Amino acid sequence: MKRTLIIVQGLLMAYTAFFIVSLIYTFFTGIFILITGLQEVNSQIDYCLMVMAVMTACLLFYLWYKKYMGHVEAAVDFRKIFSLKHIGIYLMIALGCQFFVSGILSLIRPLFANLFANYEETISSIFVADTVIVAVYVIILAPIIEELILRGILFNRLRYGLSFYSANLIQALVFGIYHWNIIQGLYAFGIGLILGYVYEKTRSLYVPILLHVFINGLGFLIRIFNFGTYISIWAAILIGAIFLFAGIFLFARNLGDLNNK
Repeated sequence: MKRTLIIVQGLLMAYTAFFIVSLIYTFFTGIFILITGLQEVNSQIDYCLMVMAVMTACLLFYLWYKKYMGHVEAAVDFRKIFSLKHIGIYLMIALGCQFFVSGILSLIRPLFANLFANYEETISSIFVADTVIVAVYVIILAPIIEELILRGILFNRLRYGLSFYSANLIQALVFGIYHWNIIQGLYAFGIGLILGYVYEKTRSLYVPILLHVFINGLGFLIRIFNFGTYISIWAAILIGAIFLFAGIFLFARNLGDLNNK
């Protein structure tokens, strides 16, 4: 009963956080319409309003996290987090995720044409604004807000009464569902498991945020410059698997440095 209550509380907290982001966006949109007198907001302005809402929410949730969840943070040395060795490990994991996921998606694409049509429509909707604005949102703001809510709020609440494996599974599942697309949700679930593992081992939200930034940043570059056309499907899967497992292995071996042990 206690575990069920903790799960429900965690899910409600995460849902409330997402709702607050939506509420802030609605508030900014309403203020913009009131000031300008416009009845409709074009996609460019709408995207900018969303970015402003997410920036505001990031600040609010960060303050909340530091006030109420600061005790779970490990005393991590930022010089070690951002050392060349650890940045190389994060990049290795991020490259592994991107190559492996891209290869798998290319492999199964012919089997699920309708699902991939919806997936492409969803991804394309992210790139409707100016490239710089999209880059700021995708590479910086999205990782921060998602880590604050999924790992900072939900995962930590679940860990009060659940094992790491149960808490990690639930938060990764919510992370997948949050993307509202089957294809994107499936690989978001896998990446969510990795991010949850990274957070559990380091006990610092800065580390999964940085890893998430690298994952999204590489995905952004791959899409913008169409790097996927320069490598075969099986090569992408093989290279991705090697980078991913090697990165996680090296990360596990270097946990002592990150935790100041």
